Amino acid sequence: MTSSGYTSDDRGHVNSFAVEPKTSAIEEPVFGFNKNAERISGRLAMVGFTSILLMELATNVNFIQIFTGV
Repeated sequence: MTSSGYTSDDRGHVNSFAVEPKTSAIEEPVFGFNKNAERISGRLAMVGFTSILLMELATNVNFIQIFTGV
């Protein structure tokens, strides 16, 4: 590496890129809280809430009565 910040190979050819580009643009999934996990949990919550509403409309009984069996 020269003092100007450029790199050169073993034959002396100068690499004019100051920063090497990333090799992959896709981030690896990480276990735990990330965007994808939050998005999936939000969608599952919406599906669950909608299914409860549809069940109440179909049976004409509210969720508490369905859940407790009363």
